[in-house]
Amino acid sequence: MPAREAGFSLIEILVAVLIVSVGVLGVAGLQLVSLQNNTSAMFRTQAFQAGYEIIDRMRANPQQDYVIALADATPAAPDCETADCTPVQMRNYDLATWLNDLAANLPNGDGEIQVAAGVTSITIQWQDERNPAAGPLSVTVATTL
Repeated sequence: MPAREAGFSLIEILVAVLIVSVGVLGVAGLQLVSLQNNTSAMFRTQAFQAGYEIIDRMRANPQQDYVIALADATPAAPDCETADCTPVQMRNYDLATWLNDLAANLPNGDGEIQVAAGVTSITIQWQDERNPAAGPLSVTVATTL
């Protein structure tokens, strides 16, 4: 009888290794999906924060028109942190800083500001790096100033 049972424990070990390896691959896959979703959530959070940041800047300089479209050129502006600026220069500085921050913090980040019927809409878009074939992602923040 011992001759017939020879190798049975080897088969058990192979099956156990197979089951453990499938489990480890499953956990690794879950970890990868979790990291991808965390990155997407981080970009969304940064976009919303950028939207609220420009709203605060617009409230601090209410006489100026901050309307700008996607892909518009970044306005030239002096450094208003080190020099006194007129309201128009401050508007240009705010927009330039905001657009540069979007480009630096979001992949292909860009933004636009539209005003219609007293409602200001800030749209921020970026390209998902994991799926370049898909269209850009965007968030919109709307408020009345």
